[in-house]
Amino acid sequence: GLSYHLLTIAENIITILSVKLEKRLSRNLFEKLREERPSNFKKLVPISGDANEKELGLSAMDKQMLVDRVTIIIHIAGDVKFNNSLKYATLVNVRSTRDICILAQSMKNLIALVHVSTAFVPVNESFVEEKIYPPVADWQKMIEMAELLDEHTLNVFTAKCLDYAPNTYIFSKILAESIIQEYSSSLHCAIIRPSVVSSTLKEPILGWLDNVYGPIGLFVGCGQGLIRVACCNINVNQNLVPVDIVIKAILVMSWKLGST
Repeated sequence: GLSYHLLTIAENIITILSVKLEKRLSRNLFEKLREERPSNFKKLVPISGDANEKELGLSAMDKQMLVDRVTIIIHIAGDVKFNNSLKYATLVNVRSTRDICILAQSMKNLIALVHVSTAFVPVNESFVEEKIYPPVADWQKMIEMAELLDEHTLNVFTAKCLDYAPNTYIFSKILAESIIQEYSSSLHCAIIRPSVVSSTLKEPILGWLDNVYGPIGLFVGCGQGLIRVACCNINVNQNLVPVDIVIKAILVMSWKLGST
């Protein structure tokens, strides 16, 4: 009875995931790939997980499949909102990075772990060097606090934490980089730090993006004629990078790590 019930639930989840994946792959973003290498779509295996859950919300079966089959991890999951609570930002951006590293240590064939961070981690630096900057807090203690304390209690600590960062997003990404540095003694790791990610420059199609985060919402509003006036500082340059450039950098870094 119970085994049959669990099997039915698992089959339903797989069906839902397959439908969602098929819907995503039907977008015009993948038209070129569909024409040139349609067999590549068969390599995709959707699994159910949640970066906000402990151990990434993975089932035992999916976790074992990852341990047996994965050779490269690109850790890009997380939440980029600036106004998340300290608790949520810590769980989804910091704890998930730790759990990715723990999972990676058990993978038999892993050759590369690429963590996607942000160029604004060293927020007070005018020039970002290719190095890990000193941590602003103990990431292990922050995860423990986020797991043990409720939202209201943890919010008391937010003002103190934001002495070191302008918002909970930057604070959480600083801690995540510290985790990657610590686990780099046993894993082949690298960190990619893009600035503000914008629509595609060229590939696979011009001007594609699937969200309105950051300045993209402003661009859309201007393009539609809804926003006609904006107050700007002429001495400040917006630091944008097209998403296809970021993806190429991630792929090159994965290749570099795996081949050296």
